[in-house]
Amino acid sequence: MNEKSIEQQIQSLDDKLSESLEHQKREAIFAEQANERFAKNMACFEKYYPDIAKTFSEFSVRDDFCIHVTKSGHGNFVPKGYSAPLYSDDPIAQSEAQVELNINTPVYCATDYTSYETSKDDERIHVRYMRSLSESMEQIQKENEPQLGALPAHFPTGIMFGIGLGYHLEILFNRVNFEYIFLVEPDLEVFFASLFCTDWYKLIEQVDERGGNMFFQLGADTGTFIKDLEVLVERIGAFSLVRSFCYQHTPQSEVVQLIQQWSREYFKFQFGHGFFNDAITGLSHSIHLVEKNAPILTGNQSAGIDLSTPVFILGNGPSLDEAEAFIKANKHNAILLAAGTSIATLYNKGIEVDFHILVERPYSNYKIFGDIVPQEVYKKTNLIGLNTLYPDNIDRYKWAGIAGKGSEAGTFLLEILGHTELNKGIPLIPYCNPVVANAALSFALYAGFKNIYLFGIDNGNLLTGEHHSKDSIYKMDQDDEDEEGMFCLKMDGKYLPANFGGQVETNDLFMMAHSQLENVIDYYPKRTIYNVGNGAKLTGAYEIPAEELLPIPTKADKFAQIESLKADFFTPFNVEQINDELVGVKGFNEICDHILSLAKEPVKTRVEASELLMRQARYVYSFKNSALNHLFHMIKGALLYYHCPMLTLLYTYKNEEFTLQSYQKINTLWQGYVSEMKDFYKDNYREKCDLGRD
Repeated sequence: MNEKSIEQQIQSLDDKLSESLEHQKREAIFAEQANERFAKNMACFEKYYPDIAKTFSEFSVRDDFCIHVTKSGHGNFVPKGYSAPLYSDDPIAQSEAQVELNINTPVYCATDYTSYETSKDDERIHVRYMRSLSESMEQIQKENEPQLGALPAHFPTGIMFGIGLGYHLEILFNRVNFEYIFLVEPDLEVFFASLFCTDWYKLIEQVDERGGNMFFQLGADTGTFIKDLEVLVERIGAFSLVRSFCYQHTPQSEVVQLIQQWSREYFKFQFGHGFFNDAITGLSHSIHLVEKNAPILTGNQSAGIDLSTPVFILGNGPSLDEAEAFIKANKHNAILLAAGTSIATLYNKGIEVDFHILVERPYSNYKIFGDIVPQEVYKKTNLIGLNTLYPDNIDRYKWAGIAGKGSEAGTFLLEILGHTELNKGIPLIPYCNPVVANAALSFALYAGFKNIYLFGIDNGNLLTGEHHSKDSIYKMDQDDEDEEGMFCLKMDGKYLPANFGGQVETNDLFMMAHSQLENVIDYYPKRTIYNVGNGAKLTGAYEIPAEELLPIPTKADKFAQIESLKADFFTPFNVEQINDELVGVKGFNEICDHILSLAKEPVKTRVEASELLMRQARYVYSFKNSALNHLFHMIKGALLYYHCPMLTLLYTYKNEEFTLQSYQKINTLWQGYVSEMKDFYKDNYREKCDLGRD
């Protein structure tokens, strides 16, 4: 070994020693700063997000949990199950580069508002104004104005997938002001590590001072992410998500899966808001149902029911035919609920049902159901309907009970009556829409039944072509003009996994219905749900071919149980006429007048216009869960259906002058909509739906 190599080795050892000493200094400085930062962060979370503070004050980490200090003096972390750390030796420089890239080449979520389908013969206020909105948005789009490229300094919403240690957030928030911020992090331990690395207390206070809204989804996974987001958006409004900047910070596979799920299920936040004509019709129908003395769902248990008694929920899907023999052989030992038009299918099969389930408002549905089976069938059948139901329906049946549907103006009027007349609230059966099968399963689970069979609840067409039972009232061949029967909803190229492999073709409505079925199954754990036949697979239900079903043991007299259910769960209000003051005409006028006064304020920038929409929305949402809750639900849907496209429009085009001119066109329509709602409400809140009346 020569002298030079020895000197080199000594120098190398000296360099390593110096580096080690420098690293120890960095670790000591970081440790002091990190502990102080953690204490300030926890104090801030206790003030603004106490549930998060509680979670992490009791949080246990794995044995090898370690925050590594980089050469730049910042923390770094290796997530559980990974071998590489989240960042390089300079997390700040790395995050700055990432933020710059995302601002210059942003990924946006947006909705096309040019294709709202309406019938030109439908002259309801909402339909007319949505038709005008769609036409106006199409005209604006045809101008082919250049769209936004780089992310502007103000934007409605930011969705951050993968919080990591949070280094990017301070950089991003200093560049862009968001009205709504959604922070999605699947790994709780990563977020715990961020409490030592990022000044969350500064970020939270910055958002608060700006009047923004920041929401955390920590520990999110594909089973909870969209469900939790739906609950949150129902509380704050869908406009919080419709125009979003999407940012992926960390690369873990769990984060990628959440982004993919968001992309697939974004459609759920684009419709289903309810709207004015539906709301006022639901209010009117609720008033009429109460004044008809229809029993209202108020109870939650009955000593006269054996909850192990099976419940058959019978839909119209082709899988109903597969189980026909089983249903006939076992119907005496189960309670049968027919969903919607399946009552005609079952009549054609010679199967009597115990309950018919209905939810639809229109007069046309009332008329159809009067024609599809003989009147004597109804006189032997009980009805369970939602309070949106066309009220004359209940006169057909042996007995009729009404359940409250959530997020409805009429339901919250019923709540007031429940407290004033019966000194009890009105339970709302969860996830009971958008189709009749949702209401049927929701009620059966709410009532406590533990063994439920789903027949013909297929949520789509089989790939072999079948769309309904062979005995249904629908045409088997939708293109055959000579075939008798009704037309059914078209599927539009979306697909769901089928029970035993393959897929069913579906559409947005049945995608939503399917999701709601899964939600209600998850909401009531420890129940047994059999999803019979080759329809769409349901998470939480047991798929089973009809030929493998076992005979049902003899149960206690089901008819006595049915009578107990009716008597113990449903109560008439005994109100001859609802006091018109409860309907709140004066309050509704004041709300509309204030919205109009805000909408007419001049704006000079897209930010001012966005803030004006926010002021209107926050004013309307201030009535939620108040004594005027039913008026909130009267106007909420209209606001969402107009504010979502207006907000999207404000942040679509580069040219601000063009943007504001276009915004004013839609804003003028919005003012007209509000004015017509105000005038219509006072004279029509007792008018039943006439849609489909000749």
